[in-house]
Amino acid sequence: MGEVAEESFDNYGNNRMKTVVDRVNRNARCRCCLWMVALWCAATVIFMLAGYDRVVHSVAVDQMVLKQGSQKYEAWVDTPVPVYYKVFVFNLTNPEQFMAGARPRVQERGPYVYLLKESKEEIKFHKNGSVTYRTRPLYFFQPDMSAGSEDDVIISVNIPFVNAADAVKDQGFLRMVIQIAKKIHGFKTLRKLTVGELLWGHKSRVMDWARTLQELPYPHQLFGLLVGFNDSMQEPYTMHTGKGDSAKMNQIIAWNGRERLDFWSGDLCNEIRGTDANGFAPGVSKQDTLYIFNGQLCRAIPLVYNETVFQSGIAAFRFVPPDDVFAYGKANPHNSCYCSGGGCPPTGILDMKPCYWGASVGFSFPHFYKADPKLRHVVRGLRPDEKKHRTEFDIYPDLGVPLRVKLRMQMNVMLDRNQALERARHFDVVLPIFWFEVGVDSLPGEVVGLLKLAQNLPPVVKTTSVTLCTALTLIFLMLLLAQTVAAWCGWGSSGASKRPHTPEHLPAHHHYRTSTPPWDFEDMHKARNGSPNGYKEPLGTSLPQPGIDIPIIDDHTLLPPYRRRDTSDSATASAPPDEEDDDDDQVDGDQIPPPYSPGPQQRTPSTVSVEIHTTASDDDLPDLPVDPPLMHTVPAEQCPPEYHEAMEDLPLPEDLDEPQKVTPSTPPPQPGEAVVAPLARIDETRLDGSTGPSNPPTPPQRPPRSPKSPRRQSPSRSTPSPRPTAPLATSSPHGSNGVSASRSDLPPPLESDL
Repeated sequence: MGEVAEESFDNYGNNRMKTVVDRVNRNARCRCCLWMVALWCAATVIFMLAGYDRVVHSVAVDQMVLKQGSQKYEAWVDTPVPVYYKVFVFNLTNPEQFMAGARPRVQERGPYVYLLKESKEEIKFHKNGSVTYRTRPLYFFQPDMSAGSEDDVIISVNIPFVNAADAVKDQGFLRMVIQIAKKIHGFKTLRKLTVGELLWGHKSRVMDWARTLQELPYPHQLFGLLVGFNDSMQEPYTMHTGKGDSAKMNQIIAWNGRERLDFWSGDLCNEIRGTDANGFAPGVSKQDTLYIFNGQLCRAIPLVYNETVFQSGIAAFRFVPPDDVFAYGKANPHNSCYCSGGGCPPTGILDMKPCYWGASVGFSFPHFYKADPKLRHVVRGLRPDEKKHRTEFDIYPDLGVPLRVKLRMQMNVMLDRNQALERARHFDVVLPIFWFEVGVDSLPGEVVGLLKLAQNLPPVVKTTSVTLCTALTLIFLMLLLAQTVAAWCGWGSSGASKRPHTPEHLPAHHHYRTSTPPWDFEDMHKARNGSPNGYKEPLGTSLPQPGIDIPIIDDHTLLPPYRRRDTSDSATASAPPDEEDDDDDQVDGDQIPPPYSPGPQQRTPSTVSVEIHTTASDDDLPDLPVDPPLMHTVPAEQCPPEYHEAMEDLPLPEDLDEPQKVTPSTPPPQPGEAVVAPLARIDETRLDGSTGPSNPPTPPQRPPRSPKSPRRQSPSRSTPSPRPTAPLATSSPHGSNGVSASRSDLPPPLESDL
C-alpha cells in the first residue's frame, strides 16, 4: 500500500507539473494572440490614417475610367442629364439715332430656352488609352420655359454686310464695289428679323451676291448664329479615357484631327488642353487651374478656384474664369498671341476673326462682365451681374464630376470707323448680338445619392475604424501589461499550483468511484504526529470508496482492508458476569467500523471527529481467547464486487502460545474468502452533540471468551506495557498537537502489515 501511495504522490506531482507547464504554455499563447490582435489593430489605425483615403480614391477612380460596357460609358454616349441652352438676344431700340451717330441702346430679350440632347457617334477606342468620337447636338425649343417665341421680331446688325465691308476696307476698288452694290441691291447695315432667323439661319442677299463674285469660305447657304450646330455632325474629338493615368482622364488630345491649333500666332495659344466641360480628372484641389476646350471658342478657357459651395448636400469646389482671361498687354502678357495683325482688342473681348472666316466677331462675357468699362459706356442698356453673367463650374473634387455647370458667353460684332457704314463712321463700337447660357442646374437624384454615398461613407468608415481599433489596441495593451505585472508579482496563481480540494482534482489511478460528500480541506490537511504547527501534509493516497473513513498509521502507510465479523449466532457469546465492570473498555458492536479500502480518510457530513485505535494483526492480542477463533471468514460472494480486487488475505497468527482451534460452527477460511477482524474502535461525535456512528452498521456479536484465557486489562486501568510503541495517525481535530504526540497504550504494527 505504501508503494501505491508513493506512486500516487509521484503521479500527482508529475500531473501537477504538467498542468503548470500547460498553463504557462496557454498563457504564452494567450499573450501571443493578444499581441497579434493589438498589432493588427494598430496597423489598421495606421492604414486608416495614412492610406485609407488613397485606397478609396483609387477604387473610385477605377470606376471612373471610360471603357466599353461600363455604366459611365452608357451615360457618356447618351447623356441622361437634361442640358438646357438659354439664349438672350439684344434688340437695338434706337436704330435711326445709331445710324446718325448716336450711341446704340440695346434691350435684352429672352430667355429662349432649348433642351440640348447630345449623342456621341463614330466612337473608336485606341490602344494608347484614348477614344475618338463625334457629337451630334439636337436643340428642342421649350416654350413653357421661354420668355417669348422664336417669332419675336428684333432689330440687329446685318452681319454678312458688315463682314463684307470690313473685308474690303483696306482695298479701294472692292470698297467702291461694295458701296455700289449697297445702292443697287439695297443692302443695309441694320435689319429686322425674327429670333429664329437670327439663330437658325435666314437667306441673305449679301451672301448670294458675294458668291457670284468668288467662292466664300462660309459653308452654309443660310446665315445664322447657330447654323451648323443643330442636328449636324461636329468636328471629331480625341479624348483620354484615364486608362493607365487617371491624371489625364477626360483631357482633350486632338480636335478635328489636329493636336495643335493654327488660328493664333503663338504656340501657347494654339495648344489644345483641358476637357470638353463634361468631366475633369479626379482629385481636384483648390490650387489647380482647370481648362475647358470648345471648338466654338477656338481656344482653352482657364478656370481657377473661387469658393466651396454645397450642391444637394454635397461639398463642391466652384471654379470660375480668372478676371484677366481676356486681358492683354501688361494685364496678361500670355494673351498677346491672341492679338491679330491689327492689334489687340479691348480688354474683355476675344477676337474671333482667325477662327470665324475673317468675320468681325468677338466673344466676351455677358453684358461685358469683367471687360473694359469703356465698352459699357459706348453701348447703353447693359448691366453686368456676377450671379447672372459669370461662368461657374461646381465640381465634386474627389471624382472630378461637375455638379452644376453654367457656361455663359456673349457674341458681339465689332464695328469701326473704317467700315462702309453710312454715318456711323466717327467712332468704334462693339455691339452685342446675343449671349447664351448652357449647363446643368443639378444632377438626377440617383446620381446625387451615389455621390453622397461616395462623400460620406469613407469618412464615417475611417472615423469608426480608427476609433474602434484605437480603443481595442489600448484595451489589449492594458491586458498585456496587467498580465505581465501579475506574472512578475506572482498574483493570481493558477489552480495548477494549488492542492486539490476534492477527489475529482486527483489523478485517477484505479476504477474506484469518487466520493460524493464534500471534503473538508482544512481538516484533512491538519498536521500529523510529529509535525510542527501549521504544517500540512500532502495527500498521497488513491481515491476512496464513498462513505468510508480510512485510518492512517503514518503519512504513507494504510491499514489492510477489514471486514465486519460474521453476525451468525454460532459466533456470538456474552461476556462472563465477573467481567461486567470492564465492559466499558471493550469494543462495542455498534463501534465496529465498516469495511475499509485504501484511500484518503473521508468524513461524512454528520461526523465531527473520529479517533481510531487499532493494531496491525491479531498476534498483538495475546490476552484474547483463541477458542472460539478470533478469525473467521466471509464468503467472497457476500462482499461488494468493487472489493474483490482490493481485498487482501490477512495472515493467520503463527506465534500464539496455543494452536488455533476451529470449531465446527466456524469453518476455516477457504481460498478466495476475505478475513475480517474487529481491530478498531471509533469514537464519533455528531454535529448535534450526540455520539455514535453517523451510519451505524449492524453490530456483529463478539466472539465468546475462553475461560482459560485471562482477560486483557484495560489500558486506562493498568500500567502500560513496556513494549515499544509506534506513533498512530489520528483524525482528531487536535491532530499531533493533542494530548500526546505518541500512543503508548497500543502495540506496534507488524512488518507484514506495513
